[in-house]
Amino acid sequence: MATSAKDEELKGLLKAAGVEDLMEEKATASDATRSKPDPDIVEAAVAESGISPKHLVMIGDTPYDIEAATAGGVRAIAFRSGGWDDASLKGAVQIYDGPADLLAHYDESLLRRAAKGR
Repeated sequence: MATSAKDEELKGLLKAAGVEDLMEEKATASDATRSKPDPDIVEAAVAESGISPKHLVMIGDTPYDIEAATAGGVRAIAFRSGGWDDASLKGAVQIYDGPADLLAHYDESLLRRAAKGR
């Protein structure tokens, strides 16, 4: 998890989404000097994970997320649910309408390939 939210705000967001137990490593605004599109927060999340950026995937819903991921050496999946069109999300390796669309196409998604180590 890489977010420009503060620690306490992130806890509330993860709890509201019902995924607080799924996020082992987290990088928040307190872990970065600059915010997206600067890759600071992505680099902090990569360092926290201990995994090479080439084996990670970031999901974002703004052009700033995609730019930060790319600058941090991480492939990005974009969601249109942030209100941006496909042209604005260029640089993402895949673009979906949102989480439900990604789930519906999970078998052919980069997320599945990444989970298998490809």
